[in-house]
Amino acid sequence: MPKKKIVKKIIIKRWVLSPHAARRMQERKITVDDIDTLINYPDLVLEQGPKYILAKNFKNRSDNMLASVILEKEDNDLWYIITVMVNFQKK
Repeated sequence: MPKKKIVKKIIIKRWVLSPHAARRMQERKITVDDIDTLINYPDLVLEQGPKYILAKNFKNRSDNMLASVILEKEDNDLWYIITVMVNFQKK
């Protein structure tokens, strides 16, 4: 498995959910606003090959750190959200 690299900031203008991510959002009671906040103001950005893991602490949630795995599409113009997670911990 490739080593995770911390990166500073990526700019995401447009994003779309995979069917898997949409199901996980519903199961984990994650809103579109939560995802938008996570994507635009992440506390942590990890680069893992072509994918990025974005994570953010949400104080109003008991599961605290939400994370999303995203993949760049269309030359940085569209990002594909593969999945969303709760209780994320960087290892």
